[in-house]
Amino acid sequence: MTLEQCKIMEQQLTIQAGGNEELQRQLVILQSTIKLYEEQISVYKTMIEMVKTLQEVKDQTCKEQIKAATPTFWDNLQKYFVGVGIGGILVGVILILI
Repeated sequence: MTLEQCKIMEQQLTIQAGGNEELQRQLVILQSTIKLYEEQISVYKTMIEMVKTLQEVKDQTCKEQIKAATPTFWDNLQKYFVGVGIGGILVGVILILI
């Protein structure tokens, strides 16, 4: 009976050793998977920062375009003076012709 128990224990140890090896392989796979996920997280964080920077640049560009497209007081005043000048010349020509 003891000999049979020893053989059974030997088989159980062999099975457990095989199971342990399988668990070790799974552990290595999981560790490499975790490392890949950590690298992806790092890349995603970098991408988020780049998108934020791009958005800030776009916002600044839009603000500058709006500012450039909006006429200032001096631009309007210049237009009015040119209009008054041309109108004055036309009135002068008409008065001379009359």
